[in-house]
Amino acid sequence: MASNLLLAPEIQLSYDRRLLQRFRTNTVFNKFGVQKSIPARGGVALSFRKMEIIRPVATASTTTWTSPDSTYTDGSARLLTEGTFYTPTVIASWAEVTATVRQYGQAAYISDLDINQALDPQISSYVDNFSESMTELLDIVTRDVLLAATTIQYANAKASASAIISGDFINLLEFRKAVRTLKGKNAKPVEDGKFVALVNPDSMFDLQGDSNITNVWVNGGAGAKQSDIFNASFKDLPHGIRLYESTIVPISRASGYGDVYNTFVLGAEAYGTIKLDTMPAKIITHMPGSSGVSDPLDQVATVGWKANHVAVILNQSNMVLIKHQTSAYTGTRAGL
Repeated sequence: MASNLLLAPEIQLSYDRRLLQRFRTNTVFNKFGVQKSIPARGGVALSFRKMEIIRPVATASTTTWTSPDSTYTDGSARLLTEGTFYTPTVIASWAEVTATVRQYGQAAYISDLDINQALDPQISSYVDNFSESMTELLDIVTRDVLLAATTIQYANAKASASAIISGDFINLLEFRKAVRTLKGKNAKPVEDGKFVALVNPDSMFDLQGDSNITNVWVNGGAGAKQSDIFNASFKDLPHGIRLYESTIVPISRASGYGDVYNTFVLGAEAYGTIKLDTMPAKIITHMPGSSGVSDPLDQVATVGWKANHVAVILNQSNMVLIKHQTSAYTGTRAGL
């Protein structure tokens, strides 16, 4: 009896109709911004406005602000004298940030033969995949805006990104420095009393090996917190940091060396995103026969997505961008 019998043709054509899962990146950048929308006939631009801080600086006061805001108003709060009118002296200033919504999209042609004869369902597969692609693209758009952060922290107290070398890893100390900076600017936490950090998986690996983090869980008290070291999510760190991990947290090229990793530490209202109420993101399909004279034999369908989106930094003081190395660096991978 032959030992290498081939499957019959009809059995070869049998296959698992449950398509393999697509392993896309986690989308994290559009979770934490101030979300606004523009109503019908409201144009495509929106202004975020705020009155700047009015400081209660007393006359002849020796008070100084260790971390002054970029813009604020000194209001001379005075001791009042009974029966004497107080003359108002404060003239507040306003800050305004304007952003204009832009459109994004992708589409594909599908032939009538593909629709009717392909082994796998074509339209539904494209719809599912494009839905994921749209979410990922809009996250990347926001990510690229946040790379313009001006509060930069270089790991291991280096002076610039080009000075960062192997061993300048992200760790609990770097997060403590970032939180100190945010608190010094009076930034507020994002969720559950915690500041949010967006990290690359390579950065997460180094944090999981940071003994200053694991020792807190192992030695920090009875039972409950010790079990966190076995929690696969590895989400909440000591000192008020919550981690979110994604492969689109970028790696940049620094002049004079190799890759430099970026980690974003966010306070509340650091940035905002805008959409148009009347034009929500959607999947668009056109079946064969819907194109008129441009498809005279009804041979082509299309499927795609269209969305509108913009992101803008609202408060540079409420975000710290940490630049560092990781133990996973093996060569040039900039631009991820």
